[in-house]
Amino acid sequence: MKDLSKQKVRGIVIESTSKGENDKWLTLLCKDIGKITVKSRGCRKPNSKLFGCSGLFCYCDYIIDDHLKYNQLISGDSLKSFFVGCDNLKKLSLANYFAYMTNKMLRPEQADNEFMYFLLKGLQALDSGLNDLACAGYIFELRSLEIIGFLPCPDDCCTSCGSRETTYFTPEGVLCGECAAKNGVRVDKNTLYALKSIFEEPLESVFKLKFDKDIKPVLSDCAALAMRYYMKKCFKDTDMFKDENWY
Repeated sequence: MKDLSKQKVRGIVIESTSKGENDKWLTLLCKDIGKITVKSRGCRKPNSKLFGCSGLFCYCDYIIDDHLKYNQLISGDSLKSFFVGCDNLKKLSLANYFAYMTNKMLRPEQADNEFMYFLLKGLQALDSGLNDLACAGYIFELRSLEIIGFLPCPDDCCTSCGSRETTYFTPEGVLCGECAAKNGVRVDKNTLYALKSIFEEPLESVFKLKFDKDIKPVLSDCAALAMRYYMKKCFKDTDMFKDENWY
């Protein structure tokens, strides 16, 4: 466990679990440090100084103390408050999904500032009144897999044989009709271009991408296929598919 004695860290709460009557265990995704767990003592009391910095999606500069065998939250200065879900419960569910997947994809103390920035831009997009929630969902899924190095950016030729007739999307690349597995998603040139834009667009603006209505269902199928493949193969977890469906 990293020594965080009286250290100032910038982070966002991606998981919050109540403990006892007034405490919480928080999972923070922190800049330059990665994912850590801290105890927020007494934060559930309305008059606690930690009340306003211990909720899910709180983005703060925190002071952490390495207290005995665990990290303890000392204080937090708010940098940004996300109010996702105040006007739309499905938006709140999607924000929770973003946080859940972030927690699942990153190992403890695996510093990934790019992923942290990506998560913040996703929450900011939801908070700003984004209407196309399904689009935000599959953008998050596809780009997050690319950031952590699992899903390659689609190429213009078959990953297996090099043919220029790429007609199927698979979790391991695009394939031609002869090389494609049965579980591939058939894509045309416009859909392939849309996929490449999700992978190549700067994180600052990736959630602002818009797609034609005939392309959206295919992009959703691609994201669903990739998520099921990698969640089962790499994370041994498919729970998120039981209750929510963004497609």
